[in-house]
Amino acid sequence: MKIVFFSFYYLPDLSAGSFRSAALSKALEKKLRTNDELHVITTQPNRYLTHRVKADKKEVRGKIIIHRISVPNHRNGMISQAYTFIVFALYAFSICRKIKPDFLIGTTSRLMTGVLTWISARLLRRKYYIDLRDIFSETISDLFALKNSFLSAVFMRLFSYFDKQMLNSAAGVNVVSEGFPEYFEKKGINTTNWSFFPNGVDEEFLNFPSPIKKSSKNVKTILYAGNIGSGQGLELVIPSIAKQLGPSYHFVIIGDGGTISLLRTAIQRNNINNVELLSPVSRPELIKYYMAADIMFLHLNNVPAFRRVLPSKIFEYVALKKPIVAGLSGYSAQFLRDHVPYAFLFDPGDSRAAASCIFEAVDSKVPVETVAKFVTMYSRSSIMDRMVNQLINIMESSE
Repeated sequence: MKIVFFSFYYLPDLSAGSFRSAALSKALEKKLRTNDELHVITTQPNRYLTHRVKADKKEVRGKIIIHRISVPNHRNGMISQAYTFIVFALYAFSICRKIKPDFLIGTTSRLMTGVLTWISARLLRRKYYIDLRDIFSETISDLFALKNSFLSAVFMRLFSYFDKQMLNSAAGVNVVSEGFPEYFEKKGINTTNWSFFPNGVDEEFLNFPSPIKKSSKNVKTILYAGNIGSGQGLELVIPSIAKQLGPSYHFVIIGDGGTISLLRTAIQRNNINNVELLSPVSRPELIKYYMAADIMFLHLNNVPAFRRVLPSKIFEYVALKKPIVAGLSGYSAQFLRDHVPYAFLFDPGDSRAAASCIFEAVDSKVPVETVAKFVTMYSRSSIMDRMVNQLINIMESSE
């Protein structure tokens, strides 16, 4: 059997999607038969302009064959991203057609990767599976609604059509958040046989060392690492929080994205000197920053789409055995309340409440037993193994 796996991001790119796709392909490879092939069709690393690494155009890792497509540089603009994806889709389908797959898989936080999977499968008359990591149609319409209600309505109608076609025709659908199905059910999409295999804790964090007591307790480090975009809204809260905390607290923000210039401007405008902005770093380097931090920080804007998500960063943060301060709402906030007693929650956008949470979190104790239980329950490798078992059954039934 030949399997094509569409994933816009893949290792060595730095993104949550890269880590999930690599874990899924690794788990799937273990279940493949002697003559089976798994073809990953992805892009050359492009997640962050400030962190570019080179990767082979074609790479063979056992039964996994990785095809990497060079795409134009893109920023936060819709037109730029759309053009980049069109280039990827055209080359991706061309490669897929030459492979002549028996089954297709698409992992998607970007709706159009799922649409590419659906169209390719339809043209090639093959069955396919969707790993749904985000509600792109709602997210993009919510963010557009903040700027232009007409565009929001247009995109919602268009993307809702794609959602229905892509998901109703799939042989199987998995979601990473239990907050997703309700949204799609209201859109007339049948979710009865959908599965829930979330993100999880990667191997690097399974035995993460306990925090080291620092010799200097004068300055506490609060760390955020990840995308800096419209969804995170860091520019709306970080300057105000930092100002309230004063010089005894130091923010370290590691990442890049469409709104980093807004964040940088807000910091400068308010004369904030306890916030440090760093470009994205490799995972081994990031772990060093994690070990040096006192508190982990997370924030998503308060729009309807983000009340349904379960950020992958949560799993990474929990394993660090450090207090978490999070501006979240909806399903992800409830998930933390249920599973992580050392998470301190505030309403998104409420910088005063965020500062209070940080003051409370700094002297809190993290129950090691709770961390161990969580890490065991949400080990990425075990989650992927269970997901692949289901996926194999679906593929075998399609032969």
